[in-house]
Amino acid sequence: MSELTKLCGDKRALLDEHLCDETIDVTFSEMNDLVHRSAKVFQNLGVKKGNNIAILGENSARWLMADHGIQLVGGASAVRGADAPAAELRYIYEHSDSSGIAVLQGPKLLAKLATDAKKQGLPGLGLSNESFGSVKTIILLHREKKKDSDIKEMEESLGIPIHVFGDLLASVSPATEDSLPDLEQSDLATIVYTSGTTGNPKGVMLQHGNLLHQIGHRTRPSINYEKAEPIPGETMVSLLPVWHITERSFELWMAGRGCSVVYSTIRTFKNDLAKHKPQWMVLVPRVLEKVALGVQAKFAKGSAPVKFLVKVFTHTAASRAKHSKIANGLIVGESKPGRVTRLKSRAIVSLLAPLNVVGNKLVWSKVKDGFGGRLKTIIAGGSALPGSLESFYENCGLNIIVGYGLTECSPLLSHRRSDTNLIVPGCVGLPCLETEIRIIDPNDKAGDIERAALPDGTPGVVLGRGPQVMPGYYKNPDATAEAIDKFGWFDTGDLGKINPATGDLILTGRAKDTIVLLNGENIEPVPIEDAIMQSKFIEQVMLTGQDGRRLTAIVVLTPNELVNAGFLEAEEGTALRKANEKINDPKCISKEAEESYLLLRSASKRLRESDELKKSLLIDLKKFTKSFRQWEQVSDVYVILEPFAMVNGMLTQSYKVKRASVMDRYSSELSG
Repeated sequence: MSELTKLCGDKRALLDEHLCDETIDVTFSEMNDLVHRSAKVFQNLGVKKGNNIAILGENSARWLMADHGIQLVGGASAVRGADAPAAELRYIYEHSDSSGIAVLQGPKLLAKLATDAKKQGLPGLGLSNESFGSVKTIILLHREKKKDSDIKEMEESLGIPIHVFGDLLASVSPATEDSLPDLEQSDLATIVYTSGTTGNPKGVMLQHGNLLHQIGHRTRPSINYEKAEPIPGETMVSLLPVWHITERSFELWMAGRGCSVVYSTIRTFKNDLAKHKPQWMVLVPRVLEKVALGVQAKFAKGSAPVKFLVKVFTHTAASRAKHSKIANGLIVGESKPGRVTRLKSRAIVSLLAPLNVVGNKLVWSKVKDGFGGRLKTIIAGGSALPGSLESFYENCGLNIIVGYGLTECSPLLSHRRSDTNLIVPGCVGLPCLETEIRIIDPNDKAGDIERAALPDGTPGVVLGRGPQVMPGYYKNPDATAEAIDKFGWFDTGDLGKINPATGDLILTGRAKDTIVLLNGENIEPVPIEDAIMQSKFIEQVMLTGQDGRRLTAIVVLTPNELVNAGFLEAEEGTALRKANEKINDPKCISKEAEESYLLLRSASKRLRESDELKKSLLIDLKKFTKSFRQWEQVSDVYVILEPFAMVNGMLTQSYKVKRASVMDRYSSELSG
């Protein structure tokens, strides 16, 4: 931070207009002062090197200040979002041995914990652990429009001192460098609790060295630095939760290059893009999907000439992308194309250039303008990016870099590069700097002999090794031993292969997601689901069929497309779209969603009775999955309109589908 202050002191570091009690707009110089004030706050509360402090809150500039202050005094932040269930937040506080201090989002979360504790017959907030007993001090990141008298009343009711973080920052002088401990790369920086699909979350221990690797990692020197790297003064708009390691690492990466972070929300995202015109963003596929669906819906509502132009320029853009990859040797296969083939493709790209210039001006520029008009790169992470989305954004001319990793890897193991992108479904690029990736036989279990790599092109389980890999799970040696072998290889649980032509890693699924049919055939659902997502009707999909004779697709349909195809009236389609959007909002709570549930479920039941709709869907599915083997073809569809979302427990907070939860919800109906 001190070096950044010297080099970029007068440049904007953070802008938060929505998520704090007041607008926070600070330079790197001011941020350095605030972080050292934060360190002094925690020093005054007795936090020392080796202590853990729970931060239970969502995105905001204050969150980052608290996190850096804790780390500066040698502590480690144990983090989770405020929207998690109260029981899970209690578990995290207790399991992490938080040192008697709870940093909370604000009065709403405080009330939520207090109310739940009372229901469970627990004292105070129900936050306690063996080492420090009950919570001794509460710090609220935000007032959330509450008066000081309201907060004082809560303090008296709970019998626990409550402070507002902004007031504490204003009341102290910055911590001096000589009062701060020396930190090593091996010191613990944070404990990130995974949002796993089953059971209690595991606490991923990440050291300062793990995070430093992510700030400086690269695959190799870039051909086009200005396109591949952030430049001081550039901007990112932040939408994802900062407690999630993907967002936090990306913010640190941007800050380390003198760029500014602008905090946004789902509700203000569109306006913030237009106002701040970012060059960089990190988004999960679910957000990219919603943007793409919105654009495609607008195209579908256009006049006949508009629809015709979109169709023509989609075709020419796809052809340009295909032949550009061939010309540059970016293909999936055993070998690169010959010189003659590459020259032919270059000629085709040149012939298509005038049409694509017109297409960009008339069609795709509208999509780029929707992102603010200055966007250089979107980083996609958190889960696999469906091939249909890859194609859509590639046609638009928007540069998407897919990163691959896990919380346990801080998170990146590999990523694509903007100057040599191999854009094919499942491709996640080359390993990061100082990182090894190995594909092994799924039956090859860890032992005293190092597991051998399979030949390139052969699918298997993905292992990773490098400076970003965690030392282990907090207070869980058994899980650590299961995840990391004696040679330092971390078992990702993902399935993939190395492209022999380029060396890129291509993911093919999750080992635990494999569907085994009654005839013994093993099916990896992810590539098939990616193909199915090309259907204009389908917003989300999950395959099922474990121990059965055939595959069934649970498909979440798009109300707009159902209206366009005549399966719904326009008025009902609008109501269903609004209900869908409400449930998809990460801030939505169950009580708010009840009316939407009823509306969507009622319409789903009626749509399932439409033989014509089912026929249309199966025709789509057959068309988009014809390249798969016979037993990988989908034989039936189960239609729903209710999305897989956080509020109904079918989506994790990192936007991954909870397959077990979806099956729990629909298994009886599917078998009925």
